[in-house]
Amino acid sequence: MESDKPGSSSDARLEELEARLAQQDHSILELSEEVYQQQRQIADLELKVRHLSDRLRETALPQSATDPADEVPPHY
Repeated sequence: MESDKPGSSSDARLEELEARLAQQDHSILELSEEVYQQQRQIADLELKVRHLSDRLRETALPQSATDPADEVPPHY
């Protein structure tokens, strides 16, 4: 910083603030993109869990109906 020129101190401060603002804007864009990607991943995982839960329910029902312990012996 040169103290000879009037306003050079405020010019340097202004440039520093502009640089910080640019860095913050860049950081915000990166974070926003990351949040978007995570939201998509969460939605995909929720869908997979729902499908797996449905498949588990479907496969669990027939097994319990054909469990030999639940069947009545043929002589009754």
